[in-house]
Amino acid sequence: MTTPPRAASDLLADFPRARIVFQTIVDLDAWSVTGFEALARFDDGGSPPSHLQRAETLGIRGELELLLIEQAIAAMDALPEGTSVTVNASGATVLRPELASLVSGITRGWGVEIYEGATTADLTAVRATVTDLGGTVLVDDAGAVCADEGRIASLRPDVVKIDRSLFWQIADDADARTRLDSLLTAARDAGAKVLVEGVSDAEQVERARALGADYAQGFHLGMPTPADQVAGMLAELHRTIGIDAPGL
Repeated sequence: MTTPPRAASDLLADFPRARIVFQTIVDLDAWSVTGFEALARFDDGGSPPSHLQRAETLGIRGELELLLIEQAIAAMDALPEGTSVTVNASGATVLRPELASLVSGITRGWGVEIYEGATTADLTAVRATVTDLGGTVLVDDAGAVCADEGRIASLRPDVVKIDRSLFWQIADDADARTRLDSLLTAARDAGAKVLVEGVSDAEQVERARALGADYAQGFHLGMPTPADQVAGMLAELHRTIGIDAPGL
């Protein structure tokens, strides 16, 4: 007798519990926190990419991504008013009808960071869907995997996030700088702002500014933090490196 396939909810129950933390996104010109990225942390210590890859193998990646988005939305109410929040999803998940009901109650600016891996989703439809739902589109990890100039041109995102590994390489790798310059050109041609990921010290802040980046993100600018501890984290950032934020 053939065993019937397990329901997606049963398969999700086998995954470790996830909690949501938020990392600051800093406006480099205003030197102020303008928003946060919602990030998942799993209780078993496994990386989000590894759990998402497992979910994809099981055919439930969309269900896991929607669950994490739901948790992020529930947690974001504790963040300062006037800040936006971005969540992560693959193109296929954006096109699922469940997303509309999840984001319908969001009362702050929000956006979707499109997963850098390969996708069969129609990127024009992805862009239109997020726009129709009132959100912004971000190309995540530009310079890694499939997050290239073609994806930027197809999505015409609001923000292009430069992959941290590529950003780190430009200090002493001419080829990396050439690659980055091509992505920056594609971002500007698409009318997108640029965010540099992986900013880990003051020198890298100045390097991001020299590139013409609009925003930055990284451990120097705020560690991933549970929502109920964000106020304290922002106060410490203001004390140590002078970053402003709503509510300070």
